[in-house]
Amino acid sequence: MTTVIAYVSGHGFGHAVRVCEVLRALRRLRPEVRVQVRSSLARWFFAFNLGADVDHAACRLDVGVVQADSLALDLAATRAAYAGLEARREAVIAAELAALDGLAPRLVLADIPALAFAVAARLGVPGVAMANFSWDWIYADYVDAEPGFAPLVACLRADYARATLLLRLPLHGDLSVFPRIRDLPFVARAAQVAGADVRARLALPRDRRVVLISFGGLGLDLARAPEIDGVAFVSTGGSAVGGGPAGCRVIGHGEMTAAGLRYEDLVGAADAVLTKPGYGIVAECIANRTPIVYTPRGRFAEYPHLVAGIQRHLAHAEIGNSDLLSGRWAAALEAAWASRALDPSPAVDGAEVAAAALSDLF
Repeated sequence: MTTVIAYVSGHGFGHAVRVCEVLRALRRLRPEVRVQVRSSLARWFFAFNLGADVDHAACRLDVGVVQADSLALDLAATRAAYAGLEARREAVIAAELAALDGLAPRLVLADIPALAFAVAARLGVPGVAMANFSWDWIYADYVDAEPGFAPLVACLRADYARATLLLRLPLHGDLSVFPRIRDLPFVARAAQVAGADVRARLALPRDRRVVLISFGGLGLDLARAPEIDGVAFVSTGGSAVGGGPAGCRVIGHGEMTAAGLRYEDLVGAADAVLTKPGYGIVAECIANRTPIVYTPRGRFAEYPHLVAGIQRHLAHAEIGNSDLLSGRWAAALEAAWASRALDPSPAVDGAEVAAAALSDLF
């Protein structure tokens, strides 16, 4: 039995989505591999993507960026939270080593908690990163506003420098802190169910364009979706449990499961996705050639890289935060449907490429 430990950031669902795709590909390539996922994200997410028997342990090795919702960043709270984690550094590492005792892992995969590479170094096994950004690069952009980030950036860089290999995703920032880099195609989920079948299973209208509202695990307080002729809005969540903007059909996790569908099937069936740019949703729109309407997400260094990818690979339009929150969506949707992608078909087999690279390290 070959054991792989996968550390996954709890900052949104995008990190977990792509790690799950790589782990699925690794299982196909090496069925004997046993995986334990360690993350602050809930077990149900990994069970849905990897199977009910997934080995999951609650674990928090990074902070990400503290946010009140999908668009509002709190830099002071982020700095304080990460400083607190760094102050407990040795205790956190010791707890991880104790938790992994007896598993005899052969490899650590991390997207992208820096402390995971300190754990891998103590275990004496390869530590592989997969990312299109690293937290030192994100935090470095905040040093002028919050000077307390500077020593944290230095700590992050020291840990990332211990990584054996970085599997670098497209739309990336400066990842030169990693000593060895291999580029991947997009890791992305393509729909497995035809759009017409998805609409039939979920009783979605066939005579209107369907727009999927997607703002990740943090949600967004949208009071109401506007009434636009010929358009229906759907979401798989909201800012509260079971909630969502009025005028929007909310499709629950149980309903999706009962219909035999996954989130990427809904992305593929949609005529457009309304979202903030994050790697996961951008990559899934690219894989399914679904037009995207995107809104600025606050000060986050990854944003312009994602926008460049949107503008190259997708039919698209931008909507300002004020127009988004006030329900003025029609013009941006029409602009997206009227636009054309420059390069609509980039390679999206990054999960298989990553799995082969991990297999080579065993």
